[in-house]
Amino acid sequence: MAVANETNRRIVEQGFVDRVQHLARAANPAFAAGSLLVPLAFLGASLALGSTELLFYTHVAAGAVWFGFALIFPAIIGPTLGGLGEEASAAVTTTLVPKAVFFLVGFSLTTVLSGTVLLTPDLGLGYGFGGAWSGAALALGWGLFAFGIAVPHRLQLSAYYETLSPDPDASRLESIEKKNLVVGLFEGAMMLVLIVLMTGFRLG
Repeated sequence: MAVANETNRRIVEQGFVDRVQHLARAANPAFAAGSLLVPLAFLGASLALGSTELLFYTHVAAGAVWFGFALIFPAIIGPTLGGLGEEASAAVTTTLVPKAVFFLVGFSLTTVLSGTVLLTPDLGLGYGFGGAWSGAALALGWGLFAFGIAVPHRLQLSAYYETLSPDPDASRLESIEKKNLVVGLFEGAMMLVLIVLMTGFRLG
């Protein structure tokens, strides 16, 4: 037990690169790499083939996965973890969070990159939309991506590292769970606004 606690303490004290490597190992390196490379491969194929249709469906599919998981975490997974016993909750958190981080980064990055290409006529595969609707949609999309990295992911990782600490603080984990719910509601609302914006420029 002392060895496990010392190992966990070292993980918590690691630098950024070491933490990413640790998360990749915890998630399974193949899963981590696949979560990033598979969705981006569809983006790459769209560009290589010059296919606006494939690019559009890549954007829609990646966005659906991103939006869905962003809502499921605070609405379902967080409250479910809160209802589990301490050991069960810790086991799920330490297994789920590393995978979720790579998975969501891969799909959210693919969403905003493909959306940028679609809404930028100069790149050759765009729909040709311009003006306020497309500009607002792009700004909000990239804003949500940055927000996701800066806030929800950091909260999830905070819970993960707190769970790995030698003496996890139950009150801190509960506080993180509550913050996750509030952040999730905000993120969900912004995603609905983004959908409205996209509908606006699609319908003219």
